[in-house]
Amino acid sequence: MAEDQGDIWNDQAINLLTKFQWVTLGDSNVDLPNDDGSKSGVDQLFTYTESLRNPHTEGVIVEAKRYKTTSFSPSALQGWITTLDKKLNNLRTSEELQGKFPVIADIPLRTGVIVLWFHDAIAYQSYKAEVKSFMANIKLGRKSQSSNKIYVLENDAILKLASLHLSIKELNSQIGDKFKFYYPSVDLHPAKRSTTLNLNYMMSQFILGDFIDQNSVENRVVFYFGGLNIEDFQRLRHALVSYGYSDSDKPLIIYTYMRDDNEFRKVKTEIPKLFKEQLELREMELLIHLPTFMR
Repeated sequence: MAEDQGDIWNDQAINLLTKFQWVTLGDSNVDLPNDDGSKSGVDQLFTYTESLRNPHTEGVIVEAKRYKTTSFSPSALQGWITTLDKKLNNLRTSEELQGKFPVIADIPLRTGVIVLWFHDAIAYQSYKAEVKSFMANIKLGRKSQSSNKIYVLENDAILKLASLHLSIKELNSQIGDKFKFYYPSVDLHPAKRSTTLNLNYMMSQFILGDFIDQNSVENRVVFYFGGLNIEDFQRLRHALVSYGYSDSDKPLIIYTYMRDDNEFRKVKTEIPKLFKEQLELREMELLIHLPTFMR
């Protein structure tokens, strides 16, 4: 019997996250034991290495949702988030779950991700502002003072991640798989490098990385998802300096994602003047539909 569309989308979402070194625990679409002996249906349980501040492993519950824009409502989103919050609370201290996956006993399980794909992708372009407004008004566990964190990745965020993977794959083919994400120094913790992408970076306007080229020179890389006017690049420059990432001795590659050809054409020659580094501008692929590697 053929998979239904929900199962297919779950597989596609899992495929995307594993590209960034997230590790699956067990099978997908399973019932996991709660601390009271009941069961929670979970699309996929993951672990990933958090490299910001103190490196550590975290557990994550991922729920995949595939919807049509006309069938979506704020109450549905609120319901998914409330349910996922309860699942995290019920599974966190489950001895049976810890027996099944011993790593869970030693790591925090307080993060959930809803990967929400609107399959009428063209219609979504005119609907996404409303969806993001819904997301801004969601309440999470306020009465119980929940310590959980729940993220929602919708079409824009999903496609940005897919484009990021494609750009890194192409870059690695040129440099021999040497690219790593760069996590800057925060709260006196030293900077770190990793092949794993954390959730904060997934939601960020820019992602930092670097690699050592064939001449043993460190090259710095910025994947930039923000606007393309000169003020936007001034803000990016300021952010790179504040994170201690700017270095005139290290070549800098900036990948841009957004498209505004007329505006960008006006300022493109001015952008290198903002940066002290040897600068190269490249474009990421702007996606509307899921790329083939996710299908």
